[in-house]
Amino acid sequence: MGRSQGTATTWLLRSAAIAALAVGLAACGEMPDKGTVVTPSSDAAPSSGETTELTHRAEASIVDGKLEPNLFADKSGTAFELVVTGDGKEHTLAIDQLVDGETVAASGATTIGFTIDGEPGKLDITLDGASAGTFEVQAP
Repeated sequence: MGRSQGTATTWLLRSAAIAALAVGLAACGEMPDKGTVVTPSSDAAPSSGETTELTHRAEASIVDGKLEPNLFADKSGTAFELVVTGDGKEHTLAIDQLVDGETVAASGATTIGFTIDGEPGKLDITLDGASAGTFEVQAP
């Protein structure tokens, strides 16, 4: 009986190790990429200084090739959505270090979601390669 109990214990330990490995590998595959917004929007104003687990949202319109308003700010580590209303022409919006280039529809609102990452400082927002505003990354 001692030998079969030892064999059963060995199989139990091996099964537990395999299950733990499988769970660990599955969890790695489900991690969101940096910059992906995975939570719903909140009512917190991006410039309010509030820290929430929800996404902060700001809205802007394109007027004469620039964003109006043209200054945005929030803390590093925050999920953020910038909702941009078009001006009748399709544009490409980029934010240094945060958004590589997203298409803004000619009409209606386009939501550009990202996670604020990096050291505190001011980043240039561009429309079609030309300066259109500023995004200030604040300390967490």
